[in-house]
Amino acid sequence: MKFSPKAIFFDWDHTLWDHDRNAAEVIEELMEELNIQQSNSYPKEVVWEMFQKINNTLWDDYQHGRITQQDLRTTRFERFFDALSLAGDVSLFSKLYMERTPRKTNLLPGAFEVIETLSANYPLYVLTNGFDDIQHVKISGVGMSHFFKRIITSDVAGCKKPAADFFNFALRTAGCLPGEVVMVGDHPIIDIEAAEAVGISAIHLQVSQEESPARICIGDLRELLDLFE
Repeated sequence: MKFSPKAIFFDWDHTLWDHDRNAAEVIEELMEELNIQQSNSYPKEVVWEMFQKINNTLWDDYQHGRITQQDLRTTRFERFFDALSLAGDVSLFSKLYMERTPRKTNLLPGAFEVIETLSANYPLYVLTNGFDDIQHVKISGVGMSHFFKRIITSDVAGCKKPAADFFNFALRTAGCLPGEVVMVGDHPIIDIEAAEAVGISAIHLQVSQEESPARICIGDLRELLDLFE
């Protein structure tokens, strides 16, 4: 099956931009630079796993409207420091994390090549629940802003994925009907099920072994080049 849509929608974090690698690098750097004291000497893998668990839980709460953006930003590192019994300036750690992480430039394998190639033939849009101020820094930092017609964040749309209103806002922005676009993302619910619920075909970048609801799954972004005319 090959697609020939009027536009392609892409998620950003975990789909094109390697969030985990970028965030892990900053946390490791800040732990050393700020001389964060540990009551136990945890391996860096344990430190990262704890942050990831806390961050993912809070992001899920944020995306489903249970907490605010400010709640996420202020609570994340308070819980992280408490969970590992860390001693240090939580506010400074959080501030520097927010400043540095978006400026990291690690992408998923093939991301730049795929976007550059597809942008020559299709209008591309980023659809993200990430914060508006942060996402533009990330995308410009990796030299990809010019590939996208628009960066549609939850701040701009006035709601978050998986809300149908978010996807309808994106469709209006692109001037397309649901059957005229394709969504590419990594999250089985936020990206895939939500897009398909409004009639948008979706391609799941499946980075885990969990069962996917998508009709089309890929394990590598470069597979997309064989799925579009």
